[in-house]
Amino acid sequence: MTENRREGDIAAATSGIDRIIHEPARLSILSVLHAFEEADFVFLLKQTELSRGNLSSHLGKLETAG
Repeated sequence: MTENRREGDIAAATSGIDRIIHEPARLSILSVLHAFEEADFVFLLKQTELSRGNLSSHLGKLETAG
């Protein structure tokens, strides 16, 4: 398989990925929310092990994206 063919396969496989949701920290947040339906900021901090600033930033991006 040529290098160009592999790059094309990777691009095709990832073309459906929503970068808002599939960024690891945001996926972690959404996984917690899916499991618990709702959670406060402190609970999300503990579950995701993100810093306050990172969690706040990622929550803001998710909120903006709807």
